[in-house]
Amino acid sequence: MITKIKKLFSAGLLCCAMVAVLTACNKDNTSDMKLDGACLVEELVLNGQYRATVSVEKKLLKVKVPVDFTAKDNMEITSLRLSAGATANYKVGDHLNLDGSKTLKVSNGNLVMDYQLSVRNDEAIMTNFLLEGVKGAINQDDKSVTVSVTGNSGIDLANATFEVQCSEDAVCTPASGTKANFTEPFQIVLTDNTATTTYTVYVTMISNPVALFVGEAENIEMLNPEEKAAAKWLTGNIPGSAYASWDDIASGNMSLDEVRFVFFHRHCTPYGNYNGFKDAEPKAMAAVSMMKELWKRGVGFVLQRSAVNYAIALGAQPEDSYPNNVWGTDGEGSDLMGADPWTYRVFDIAHPLWQGLTRSPGLGDDRIITLDEGYTICNTTSQFGFWGDYPNEAAVEARTGGRALGGDGNVSSWELKSAQGSYGKGGIICFGTGVFDWNSPTPYEPKYHDNMGRIMLNAYNYLTK
Repeated sequence: MITKIKKLFSAGLLCCAMVAVLTACNKDNTSDMKLDGACLVEELVLNGQYRATVSVEKKLLKVKVPVDFTAKDNMEITSLRLSAGATANYKVGDHLNLDGSKTLKVSNGNLVMDYQLSVRNDEAIMTNFLLEGVKGAINQDDKSVTVSVTGNSGIDLANATFEVQCSEDAVCTPASGTKANFTEPFQIVLTDNTATTTYTVYVTMISNPVALFVGEAENIEMLNPEEKAAAKWLTGNIPGSAYASWDDIASGNMSLDEVRFVFFHRHCTPYGNYNGFKDAEPKAMAAVSMMKELWKRGVGFVLQRSAVNYAIALGAQPEDSYPNNVWGTDGEGSDLMGADPWTYRVFDIAHPLWQGLTRSPGLGDDRIITLDEGYTICNTTSQFGFWGDYPNEAAVEARTGGRALGGDGNVSSWELKSAQGSYGKGGIICFGTGVFDWNSPTPYEPKYHDNMGRIMLNAYNYLTK
């Protein structure tokens, strides 16, 4: 009797499981079982000549038409072949307006699969250009690309690697990721069936930069990976920006006449106090008199990681108010982000620094995200912990003479006034937190990390305008 009951119970479970599977298939129009072939679009042709490329994985039917094709608003299905026994919501002979995508619903018994039917013109458009990591300015009107570099950029223009991002189906010639001679105007051809576009790349040398990334190395390529990524962000996103070594500044080899913004991001073993910073950074200290003059004339500064100590050297922060909570190494890997990347608390979400950022649904109004799943940060940090001389946010502000911007149970980002005594233009932003990171040694899909660039653009505008 017990055996019979067990058999009936097992049969009931099996029946329920089958019903659940079929119900799930009908609910979202996509079967979790490997039954795609029952709802497969084997062929779709429009206007007797434009054949769709079928992607079952993406549920996409993509039809390419010539670059000058303008009749997408009235296209006829002239061939539609489906899996045996399948039917669709459209049929041969139907005329569709495909200026926008349409849904082709394919059914076969209890199975349903929705495809996106999309008609796209051939297109050969360049969307991004990098020369050894330096971003070029693309002019779509005359199909020109201008890249600005300095003599100490470390780039061998006669044999430099370039990268191109372009419209989805376009092919780049010469191939993206290869080397070329950029000592003279260089042409790159993009093709996509009937579309062909030729771009000409011009490299210009900067003699009077408006923004500087300063570092210890002779050129960008000799920086550690974290600092190099930060430097290349600046030179690739702020027009007229350049890299300068401390030796360039101290020796007068770099013109500072037009400089309005300085970015100093120092990734290294942190210093226990300001005297430790001075001893470990002799090159930066050798150039401090020139940097002070820049600050006094209204140049804005962004200082990150261990570089926050340079605010003291500039005279913008008292010598005894260095961060009391520091850690990290000069390595590249530390904390790998999981599916729930760390967030960062900011004290005033209305501050200009935090505008235009990609937000996470449900994230509190006082938090931002700068990291992504799969991103690995080195997490070197220089911040004010709430103990000793710094029991709270107000104490940090009183000791530094600045304004706290963010931190979790601490102050790890703050701003200091300009030499003229006001926040904003000509002031100093200090980002001591390790959450503000530029280089991941592990691959990741960027979703929130672009917020780093947005924050820096905000800082540039806030400190220079």
